[in-house]
Formats: sequence, structure tokens, C-alpha cells
Amino acid sequence: MNEQVNSLIEKAAACLRDNNLPSAQVALQRVLRRDPGNVTALILYAELSLLRGEQAVSEDIIEQLLTLGPQSFSGRQQKLLARICMQNQLYSLSLQLFDWVRKKGETDATSLYQEGICLRSLGRMERAEQRLQECIRLRPTAAAPHMQLGHVRSSMGNVDSAAHHYKRFISLSEQEKGTGYWCLADLKAYEFSDAEIQAMHRELTRMESNLPQLAALYFALGSSAEKKKEYAEAIDFYRKANDIEAGLKPFRAAQYHEYVAGLQSVSSDQDTVRTGSVPVAILIVGLPRSGTTLIEQILSAHSRVQATDELHFLEKVALRLEMNGGYARRLSSLTKEERELLREKYIDVVRDYLTSDTDFFIDKYPGNFLHIGLVKRIMPESIVIDARRDPRDIAISAYRQLFNVKNEFASSFDGIYEYYKGYLAMIRHWKAVYPEHITTVHYEQLVSSPDEEIQGLLDFCGLQAERGCFEFYRQKRAVKTPSVSGVKQPMYTTSVGQWRNYETVIPDELARLGTLLDLDQSPKA
Repeated sequence: MNEQVNSLIEKAAACLRDNNLPSAQVALQRVLRRDPGNVTALILYAELSLLRGEQAVSEDIIEQLLTLGPQSFSGRQQKLLARICMQNQLYSLSLQLFDWVRKKGETDATSLYQEGICLRSLGRMERAEQRLQECIRLRPTAAAPHMQLGHVRSSMGNVDSAAHHYKRFISLSEQEKGTGYWCLADLKAYEFSDAEIQAMHRELTRMESNLPQLAALYFALGSSAEKKKEYAEAIDFYRKANDIEAGLKPFRAAQYHEYVAGLQSVSSDQDTVRTGSVPVAILIVGLPRSGTTLIEQILSAHSRVQATDELHFLEKVALRLEMNGGYARRLSSLTKEERELLREKYIDVVRDYLTSDTDFFIDKYPGNFLHIGLVKRIMPESIVIDARRDPRDIAISAYRQLFNVKNEFASSFDGIYEYYKGYLAMIRHWKAVYPEHITTVHYEQLVSSPDEEIQGLLDFCGLQAERGCFEFYRQKRAVKTPSVSGVKQPMYTTSVGQWRNYETVIPDELARLGTLLDLDQSPKA
């Protein structure tokens, strides 16, 4: 029987590698019917669920595995589970598993690489760099660790070192050179040489059937053309890139607007006076490229505030509620016990990113604008900062960005228009429900009158002014978004009105986006 079970597990693992999910499911179900507690089969089923887009199911299986004593699993099982935890953004759990692997003396290059990713994701850059360098020593010709080291150096503002590692990635990688070229372009300050541009054009032919790499190359070429002020050529490259992205991950505008409309039925059903409980959540919401990272950098410079990351906790809770009775409906019926449990879980996630106890933490996930009703139910004292920027500047900035998260709407100007329109409607609703707990910060005002706007932000959060907030660019903390180069220097206004570079190239698209300004006139709360 054991031989048959092992054969089925090997078959399932092979099917997962080949992306043959139905066959993997059949094999794993056969194993688990015979042996419901089979650790390897459960780990592979967690991976299968994740590949099928069923993250909640994957996390439930991980919870089940935790009851089976993972410290006693074999090193191979611990490494498998650590990878699935990493893919589920359960980074601390993944690191614990890798630590057990190390104590068994079974650490290998792959586990060092994955451990480095987890450490980088938690902002522990020095340790991440150590693990990645160890990985390279064990596997000198591996490309992927250089990509991650480039990300580490970029997040610390070291452009030259980041570029060095991205170039090493390009030289060592056979199938993902496009990603490497895009990472160079995403350094913003980097300028491609003529030889590199020619190499990218050669890759266009070689990667003709590899759509993700083709898109990355077009984005990089668009960035290069834009730096040369060849805006018509740039938008042509960006359009080709985004057409590919739209095919790979389409934006369903009607479904999105239906979701937004449903949430507008949610009202406040409890006292939302700030309770004095700590830590207090500061949610910074907005569209990508609207100034959220700049606001985070300002506030995180305060001695009573710590930044975390773009956390997906609230989004995951929303998905579970949607699957169990409908999100809007379940929000209105959460019991006191459910709210307290969710609060505890949220704080547990946050603690992984903190270096010490803190009075305030920042969750900068832009999509949390959909989940303000949720956070106010589990943390009534929470604060929300609504980041606004000229929608035409947002659109240009988002359209030229290859995001490492979904952001399906960003692949077309129509998608950006529809998404921003829904965003404005959602914020109007939450402001009506929680008028004292949401403030709006306009990017243009922030960069033109920084001292006044920063003081207003601190006052809204109930924080005493500290010099560090006004000299936010002196911070040494890592910044893991494309805005890193901008927030590592004093405030500047050159990003205001960048859409005008494309005014004659895409006049109709920009004119339509400009109509959103009529909906965007919200005074500060």
C-alpha cells in the first residue's frame, strides 16, 4: 500500500510541475481518502489549491498541517511547506520552517533563495542579502538570486549596485531576460546604452511566443524612448506591452462596479470613536502611483509610527466573507467575537514587520479602499488617508508600469478611468459613513506646500510634529515600491503635469480621464 501511495504522490508532484491540475487533484484525493493525515499529500494539495486560485483553501490546509507538528516533518516536507507558505505570503511561518531545515543540516541553494525572498518581503534586508549571497556561493551560475539582490539594493536606494545585479541576471538567464531589462528600466535613473537597446530588440524576436517576457521588453523599450522624450514611440511600446498584459489578466469593469455598488450598502453599525487601543492602523489608500509611498515615508519617519508593507490581510478576510454569505452582508452581521478574533489576527500579521512595539502602524495596500468598512469594524480607532492625484498623471504613470501584482485595470486607459471612477464613488461613501476618520491628501498640494500639508497629516493622526517627518528622505528604511527613487530625495514638483508630454499623442484618452477631476473635488476632512 505504501508503494502505491508513494507512486500516487510522485505522480501528483509531476502533474503539478506540468500544470496538469485535474490529474494532480485525482491522484491526491486518492491518497487522502486512504490516509487523511498524509503530510506530503496535504502539502501538495495546498499547492494545488493555490495554483487554482483558491488561496483560502490553501491556507486552511496549512492550518491543518500546523496541528500535525511541522517541527517533526522531514527536511524535504519542511522545505515544500515553506515554499507554499511563502507563496501564501506567510513569510514568518516560512522562515520558521527554514530554520528547522537548517537545524537538520539540510539547507540547500533553493531554500536559501526562498528564505532570502521571505526576509526581503519582511523588510529584513541585511539578512536577506546574506542568504542570497550564500545561495550564489552554492550555485554561482544561478540567475534568480541576482534578481532578488537587485531588488534588495534597489529598495535601499543603491541604484548602481542594483543595476549590477540585474545585469548579472540578464547575462545568466536564458528565458527571462525581458524581466531583467524591465528591472533596469524600473530603476528610473538608469539609462540604457545603444548596445542594450539593440539587445532588447533581438530578444523581441527570440521571445515572440513568451508573452510575459515580450511585455516586459516592450515596457523597458517604452521607458527608454520616454527618457529620450520620444513620446509617440514610447506610447507605442507601452500599448504593445499593455495589450499583452490585458490578454493575460483582463479587467472586468462591470463586475468591479457591481462589487463597489454592493459595498455602498454598508453603513456604520457601531461606535467609531477612537478607543485609545494600540497599535492604531493607518490605512493609506489610493490608486497605484497616486503618492501613497510618499505619504508612508513621511509618517513612518515619526518615532511612534512604523511601516509594514502593502498587506493583503483585509483583502483575504473579504474574500472569505464573500465565500461565506457575501462580503457586504457578512460585514453587517459580524459578531463581537468575530471582530475581536480578526483584530488579533491582523495584529499578528503586522507584528512580523515591526522592529519593536509601536503606537501606530501603516498598511499601505492601495486596494484597501474597498475594505474601510471592514477595518473600522475590527479596529474602530483606525485612520484612513485617501491619496489623490490628477487622474491623467496617475494614468500615464500606471500605464507605463509593469506591476508585479495584478492591477488588471492598469492595462488600458479605459480600465484606469473605470477603476478610478469606482474608487471615487467608494471613498465618497466611506466619508459619509465615517466623516471624522478619513482625510484626503492631494499629491499636488503635498509637493507644492510640504510643510503645511505634513503638519496637517500629523494633526489628523494625533501626532506631535517631529523633524524627521519633514526630512523624510533621510530615512534608511527600505522602500519596496517603484517610488523608491522619489522618496529618497527632498520633495519635488517635476512629476506634476507629466501627462502633458502625451497630450498630443493620446488626446482623447487624456481628455476623458480629465473629466474625472469634476468628481475629484473633495475638501480635506
